[in-house]
Amino acid sequence: MKVLGCVFLFSILLINCDSHSTKASLENAVCQTFDEYRMMGVNKNKQKLERPYVAIKRNDSTIVVRICYEGKEQDKFLIYHNKGKYWYNVKKEQIDPKLYYTTLSDTLPIFTERYLYNDTIMEYNYYIDENRDKSLQSLTFRTRNNEIRLTLPTGFHISKNNRFEELKQIINGFRNNFPYDDGKINHRDKNYIYYTKIVKGDSVFLYENDGKKNYKLGCLDDVIVLNSLREFDPKHGKSVMWKMKFDELCK
Repeated sequence: MKVLGCVFLFSILLINCDSHSTKASLENAVCQTFDEYRMMGVNKNKQKLERPYVAIKRNDSTIVVRICYEGKEQDKFLIYHNKGKYWYNVKKEQIDPKLYYTTLSDTLPIFTERYLYNDTIMEYNYYIDENRDKSLQSLTFRTRNNEIRLTLPTGFHISKNNRFEELKQIINGFRNNFPYDDGKINHRDKNYIYYTKIVKGDSVFLYENDGKKNYKLGCLDDVIVLNSLREFDPKHGKSVMWKMKFDELCK
């Protein structure tokens, strides 16, 4: 059975999802989802968990989250490393996953380095081209209420040793150093987009705000329906933007 398999792999669960323990002993949990802003499980005591749900294994240095899917869909593992000031997680994806699983060779790997701290998620995203150089670099900064996306200029370089602090400095000064993405040719290589994020029921509404305060929230850019993992869903939910009426787009 799928559920028993997930539970068995994470051993006998002595679990406290809401624990902030600093003990070296291992903690385990089966929860409805994982809150990356607080770095802890959610709804451990729920009598019946909906699929997908998560199994969490943690100690002071590492958190391993296993997403337990339904049926034949393959479970997914995410590993977070404690770096003191932040938790670190890196994802590698393929631009053509079907071709990758057929040939077992990189099609065009996409890397996302993730820094999680103080109810904030910062993501440094880039492709590795045929010459092993980085291309199409971007930086995303997420909180519960806002999202900032920066297109980094061609040739952008960052150190390996102090990457976290350097990326934070870029975010802190983005309005002074990055133009708003207004679609103009001279702004395509380096720009920012700012979103107000509102969660209503099982959906996330993203309102794009150009900083001119023409609308209270901005223009509605996307509506994403969430599953039982809520915002933790690595598949990012299902967009239903095409169903919205034109007069609902700006507020």
